[in-house]
Amino acid sequence: MDPKLITIFGVTGNQGGSVARSLVKNKAFNVRGITRNLESESSNALKALGVEMVQANGFNLDQMKTAFQDTWGIFLNINSDDKIFANQDGPSEFDMGKIIVDAAAEAGVQHIVFSSGPSCTEMTNGKVSMKAMDMKYKIEQYIKDLDVFKSVIPLGAAWFLENFLSKEAAPIFGGFPFFPNDSGCLLFRTPFWGGKEDVPWISISDDFGDIVHGAFLDPESWNGHYIHVLSDIRSFPEVVADFQEATCREARWLPILPSWEEFDTHGIHELEDVKLMFGFTQITGGMYFGSPTERETAQKLKKATAIALGYPEDKHSLASLKDWFAARFGNKG
Repeated sequence: MDPKLITIFGVTGNQGGSVARSLVKNKAFNVRGITRNLESESSNALKALGVEMVQANGFNLDQMKTAFQDTWGIFLNINSDDKIFANQDGPSEFDMGKIIVDAAAEAGVQHIVFSSGPSCTEMTNGKVSMKAMDMKYKIEQYIKDLDVFKSVIPLGAAWFLENFLSKEAAPIFGGFPFFPNDSGCLLFRTPFWGGKEDVPWISISDDFGDIVHGAFLDPESWNGHYIHVLSDIRSFPEVVADFQEATCREARWLPILPSWEEFDTHGIHELEDVKLMFGFTQITGGMYFGSPTERETAQKLKKATAIALGYPEDKHSLASLKDWFAARFGNKG
């Protein structure tokens, strides 16, 4: 049987790149990536792995139709922070999403896995409006309403563990995990999450691509299933406890009180959505995915990919926070 072609929009980003790196290991698939810059460092790195890279603009219907030629399935993630969406009077993320989805439909794509989000404004009765979440939810509804794909699989990405690798972001959260206070303790400061404090975490490098890969192995069985893409579920106190166990360094979580509104974004635009995320999860009782957070589906998909790729049994499980910290910070201090 000839390999099935999966085309990735957003391939040079964290999510799309992880999906590409997982799928290229499977001879059942060919992988194509769409980019605006074929000569970027990210594009060249993906080409070296065996990804076919093509140039296309998400706002150009004809270019997108050409890019989707012969495609069996697509993974679609639109970068909500793209500067092209910054102008209030300019094109929106939904405008781009509609063009991409229309092109996929006209090109005869059968399966679409879409990085989406719950309706933030609706779920909080207008108290919190996260533009990125609302736009992605709107695109998801458009995809479903078209009713032309054999499967539509929306997913939500958990909090990236890779964010802990940013020294620039660490001071905003109290210094954890790089900069201890005068007493030598690493402080992690955030608002409460809400509900049972079930905070979802995803290792992009270890698990994200494999989970999406698992959905493509049998897409029709996952049609309409909103996948919680996560590696582990750990409250903020449990995060610092795992870090301490993995590194033998002192760490402590300090809640930002009295509410999420006290979270200081320091004027950084990208942190506005982080602040609103805390508002969303506090108001909804921790419903980050729009439903109670669960890990079983992600584990099932991870295992399916591991089996398909012939991994040994010790590689069938999702990453735990403790193991993730041990691998990256265990030799420090």
